[in-house]
Amino acid sequence: MDYRIADGHVHLEDVVIGEFDSPRIMLDSLADKGVTDVSLLAYMPFSDIVTNLRVLYWKKNYRRMSVRAFGCFHEADIYRDIPYEKQYENLMNLGCDGIKFIQMKPDRRKALGKGLNDASYDRVLSVMEERGTPALIHSGDPETFWNRDLMTEDEIRYGWFYGDGTHLSCDEIYEECFEMLKKHPKLRVTFAHFFFLSNKIEEARRVMETYENVNFDLTPGWEMYLGFSKDIDAWHDFFEKYSDRIMFGTDSNDGKTINGDLVDLVRTAITHDRSEFPMPVWKHRIRGLALSDDTVRKICRSNYVRFVGETPKPVNDAYMLETAGRMLTDIEDDPEMAPSAAWIREMILNGTT
Repeated sequence: MDYRIADGHVHLEDVVIGEFDSPRIMLDSLADKGVTDVSLLAYMPFSDIVTNLRVLYWKKNYRRMSVRAFGCFHEADIYRDIPYEKQYENLMNLGCDGIKFIQMKPDRRKALGKGLNDASYDRVLSVMEERGTPALIHSGDPETFWNRDLMTEDEIRYGWFYGDGTHLSCDEIYEECFEMLKKHPKLRVTFAHFFFLSNKIEEARRVMETYENVNFDLTPGWEMYLGFSKDIDAWHDFFEKYSDRIMFGTDSNDGKTINGDLVDLVRTAITHDRSEFPMPVWKHRIRGLALSDDTVRKICRSNYVRFVGETPKPVNDAYMLETAGRMLTDIEDDPEMAPSAAWIREMILNGTT
């Protein structure tokens, strides 16, 4: 089958001195698998301060794919007091195509002390509604992360156990998202990782029927595809019915060596027949969704184009260099910011082309 793939969910890891060009390897691994379009998502708060500039730099300078950039708001660094509306305007003026929110991931939600339903986000979300700016939101995590007995040793080691009484419950995080959607019904949203609803098909249907501007992406965790496999016939019908609102995504980043395998996983899961096959990445067997050609084409690219637009916004080179210069002045005397400062210096040295 001849179809193009748009990966709407790709990250960059924190900067490492001496590895300025490392994202190219990751992007090449996706292009080698037939990906033609990609969204690079900044990863704040709680990542390096230059992440917005980095996704814009690679949007401008990577040639093998059409790249969009989704910026994040500063909420845990020296720029945290800048109003969200001003941060939004800055990101749009720099050339971002959308906004990534990870505030609703349980550990981030705990650290920030507020969710996207908080009044402090109302004005900027209203502006995004009015302008049709796409938002990609990571909300929640697998429900097993609230039960230590159901978690792997690696998941516990990564700090993903949320059942200690200091985090919101899974249901409380969902309720905050629904409150946000009720306040901003025209906000164009994609919830990452299928909104962690692959074990709750009735709730997934309710979300689709209640919130007409909500989409889901297929970014793994492996548990998502195990969930689909438990009732593959019902999920097949769900995908066909809501074929306009599901998007391809891998969660690739430049710290992983399995990025190409993740493309294979998502592509095979939606095209394989309903018999079992081994996941290309993890040691599980899952069943394919056996989707129609038309639905596969929509998931692989058409829905992405509808969400982000056919043509990426141009990066504003002059404003990017100006912003980088101001940031360098602000951070260059802070030893903890040395990797970010080094990245800015190299970016300025290279220019933006």
